[in-house]
Amino acid sequence: MMFPEHFLTVRATVKPEREAEFNTWYNAEHTPDAVKAFKGCIGASRYKVVEGDGSHAYMAMYAFNTAEEMNAALASEGIKALIAEYDLKVGAFSTRQRTTYSKIFTHIPKT
Repeated sequence: MMFPEHFLTVRATVKPEREAEFNTWYNAEHTPDAVKAFKGCIGASRYKVVEGDGSHAYMAMYAFNTAEEMNAALASEGIKALIAEYDLKVGAFSTRQRTTYSKIFTHIPKT
């Protein structure tokens, strides 16, 4: 899976003094729980912005083979539970936005 066919991103901003707490919880609890909850999710990765427009500091990416699996995850009871848990654990010091993407093109140079 060099590039997934479909993915859900969650972009987050976090108060700087709470970043360590946020990252520990997100990596150890939230990401594994999300991968389990999202039927059809083939894996997840997280990224920290290096250069950007300041709109967010972190991005989590959840990969899916089909649009149907991704859309089902977005409509599931599992995502509702994950949102509630996020709000409870880190919502007081962070914000987030969800966006979905479907691949339209891939270029892999010949070696």
